[in-house]
Amino acid sequence: MFAASCLAAQVVDLGSADAYVRPGFSLEWVFSTPLPGDALWTVVPGAAGNRPLVMRELGLPGSPERTMFVVERQLPQRYCVMIPFVAGEELLASRTGVGLYLAQIGQNWQIYLNGSLIRDETYTAGDGRMRIERAVRGALVEVDTRYLRKGRNLLTIMVAGDPRDGHAGLFAGGPYLIDSYAKLESTRSESLKLILIGIYFFFALYHGILYAFRPKAKTYLYYGLATGLLSIFLFFRTFIAYELILDTRIVRALETGALFLLIPAFMAFMDSVVGRRVSLFAKVYGAIFAAAAVLRIFMLDEAILRLWQYTVALPIAWVVTTDIVMPLARSSRQRGLWQALLETVAGKLLLGIVVVGAAVLLDVVGTTAGLSAAYSDYAYLLLVFGTAATLAGQFVRAYNDNETLGADLARRVQARSTELEATLADQGSLSVALSETSGRLQASVDAAARDMRVATRVQQGFFPSAAPRNAMWDTAFAFIPSSGISGDFYDFYRRGERLDGLVVGDVSGHGIASGLVTVLARSIFHRNFYELKNRSLGAVLEAINEELIPELSAVENFITAALLRIEEDGRLEYASAAHTEILYRGTDRPHAMPLKPKGSSAYKGPPLGREGFDSPYTSIRFGLRPGDSILIYTDGFDEAKNVDGEPFGAEGMLGALTAAPVGDASQMLDFIVREWRFHVSGSKVADDATAVLLKRQ
Repeated sequence: MFAASCLAAQVVDLGSADAYVRPGFSLEWVFSTPLPGDALWTVVPGAAGNRPLVMRELGLPGSPERTMFVVERQLPQRYCVMIPFVAGEELLASRTGVGLYLAQIGQNWQIYLNGSLIRDETYTAGDGRMRIERAVRGALVEVDTRYLRKGRNLLTIMVAGDPRDGHAGLFAGGPYLIDSYAKLESTRSESLKLILIGIYFFFALYHGILYAFRPKAKTYLYYGLATGLLSIFLFFRTFIAYELILDTRIVRALETGALFLLIPAFMAFMDSVVGRRVSLFAKVYGAIFAAAAVLRIFMLDEAILRLWQYTVALPIAWVVTTDIVMPLARSSRQRGLWQALLETVAGKLLLGIVVVGAAVLLDVVGTTAGLSAAYSDYAYLLLVFGTAATLAGQFVRAYNDNETLGADLARRVQARSTELEATLADQGSLSVALSETSGRLQASVDAAARDMRVATRVQQGFFPSAAPRNAMWDTAFAFIPSSGISGDFYDFYRRGERLDGLVVGDVSGHGIASGLVTVLARSIFHRNFYELKNRSLGAVLEAINEELIPELSAVENFITAALLRIEEDGRLEYASAAHTEILYRGTDRPHAMPLKPKGSSAYKGPPLGREGFDSPYTSIRFGLRPGDSILIYTDGFDEAKNVDGEPFGAEGMLGALTAAPVGDASQMLDFIVREWRFHVSGSKVADDATAVLLKRQ
């Protein structure tokens, strides 16, 4: 019934002893071994070095049916595991104390030695669910020698866990040992592994900084992500991670999350380092397992881990084929296979992958033979260093190419400078003549600039300098020429304190010709507005058009305009000659809106001053209530673009008018202009911008 194995005169290998397992747990069971033939207990024979005790795999009474993919969690159940063993005098006499080493145990557990509790890792809520999971790798428990007897002893472990989860039990093959505490603690030393993890993290941080300085070099980003995820994955497989974080669900979530994202990051790096764009396959695979990393929080991670295990060969085969084999085949046709292996990025990566594959194979063979093998740890380090060296080599080559190019440019500049010096020596008189000509040209430019300033002041002197205001109407205007003389014009028609109407117009083109047309157009509009005051505004625009056509026949300009007449009862009449929409903001409406008749888009007439248009000019009438306002503007506002080439647009004008604070017309228009200037800040405004805001008092 009892079995024991002593290694090095005092080691107790619990894996070689028979184990007794049954569902449930009672403190009455921890004091003695089961009677022979007790059917409630399942005997698991010992197997030195490889005897896992996974509860779901032992065929215990009441165990759930085993399925390939386990998804949903169940309430934890308790199990009792008994392992009798024999302790010798040398073990009890250990000067550093006695320790119990468990390769893996979970999910909650208690350990009893000869009926006395020596470790409690149970964290259960009132409803039976686990508040904290403790599925630990490399658990080291200090054993109080007062509870340890010379000769036969009984180790009892209470295991609590999801009966369908592979982490419920002692879920690794081994080792499970009782030995000198100092000796067991030394086997858990991870100094070298932590140094390697630190090196990987340093490479991740370093290449992240390189990417921050050169955002276009995405290879640095992908390499930093890959090495960073590798360091996270390896860290959360160390013993220290289980000591720092109590809930091992967090440890496993971070470990598997890093594992799931490591392959997509590596694929993106491989695509980038050989000069390709990141493939759609890498993006889709990364998105799937990024979602899987989140889903595993809400379900058993074994099903998702199996999905990863069954599919991980696909991205590896994809990378090897598209990023290594195919580029290597193309290069070998030009320079030979051996030279391609040694000189191309794909060849160097292939050599690195072969080294890692060989190291992993040696680890598998060594582990199967019972040896402690860790070749892959060093192979990963060589691969990381080799890959970093490849990136550094690309940087050095680029630097050397720049130096060579700089030296060549310097030689060319020197030769060209010598030629220029010889030429300039022969052209002294020409330089004097050019200097005199330049002086005359500068004088002409200065005179033209003075004339332009005078012309600008003269043009602006034709336009109103102040906005009218009376008991019924409040107005404000913004006149913003893009440079010098403007192609926009505006005017207010008033008699004394009475405001009869207004006009906002835009002459096509830019420069002096457009500016001269604005002066002519303003005069024609003003005269016809009053001479035809008894006719509709549509008729007024037709008369203005007939007068402008012969005036503009010799030039390419035409005019768009919005004309408003204010009637004695406070209603407004409005006509448009292909002008931008008038915007309306009502006191009872949450948003501003374009002002146009319902169900009709043909209320606008054609541009003024051009022949060949048969469409008539019509007018519409509408009323404004106290607090209502309208905004008339030229296309210099909505067509102005920001530094990204995005126009302010009619939506921008509507949004600014909607958000304008309640106040007088000047305050509202100032807000709109500020919003517009904020949008176009940093970019050159290419067109004149004019706006008039009319508000009913």
